[in-house]
Amino acid sequence: MVDLVRRGDLAAFSELYESHLAVAGYVARAETDNASDAEDVVAEAFASVLEALLAGKGPRESFQAYLTTTVRRMAHRRNVRSRRNATLGYGSAMDDLVLDDNSTIKAFEATVLMRAFRSLPTRWQAVLWCVEVEGLKPAATGRVMELSPNGVSSLLIRAREGLRQAYLQEHVAQTPDDPCIDYSRHFGKYVRNAVRKAARQRIASHVVACARCADVLVYLKEIDEAMNERPKGDAATVS
Repeated sequence: MVDLVRRGDLAAFSELYESHLAVAGYVARAETDNASDAEDVVAEAFASVLEALLAGKGPRESFQAYLTTTVRRMAHRRNVRSRRNATLGYGSAMDDLVLDDNSTIKAFEATVLMRAFRSLPTRWQAVLWCVEVEGLKPAATGRVMELSPNGVSSLLIRAREGLRQAYLQEHVAQTPDDPCIDYSRHFGKYVRNAVRKAARQRIASHVVACARCADVLVYLKEIDEAMNERPKGDAATVS
């Protein structure tokens, strides 16, 4: 079907559109800060994919993975432009969460960030929750976790970095039969310079030959850069 679109068969693209519209809409609603933007994001993503295919580029193995990655990229860019993107600053990983609003917590649990959080080791989850969400000082957190304040600080540094890597990885569309999975499953760490030299070289060589993975890495780097940019006046820090 994708090859037909590359040859200019727009009826084939219409079939792809109908088949994948629901998935694209789901991803757009999950990724956009403003739900009213989701429909526009989907339209922009399909238009971008069609343009790529007609130019002889775009997906070759998995149309859906390529499409959902494009949807996420479009949503992320729209969020950045509106300055409403949920960023993870060095000072605080979860400072956008409203703790006394149960509906907010429930909504938060459905986000990419919470999925990333849940993927972390239990001790990392615990220290992040105590410090970032409950607002405990390292000394108080140490009493809860039976650690010294220095031990809490050291664990918190690793947990914050782990959360960043996991958050990035959540933006990588993966399936068990993905031929690139041996590379793409490390992309979150790769973008954060947290893979060993040999692995970095293997991934770098792979993306030279794989346009899809190269596009994903560009997208992840954009997200990583956005996480490092906090609006002026945002002084949220963790002692």
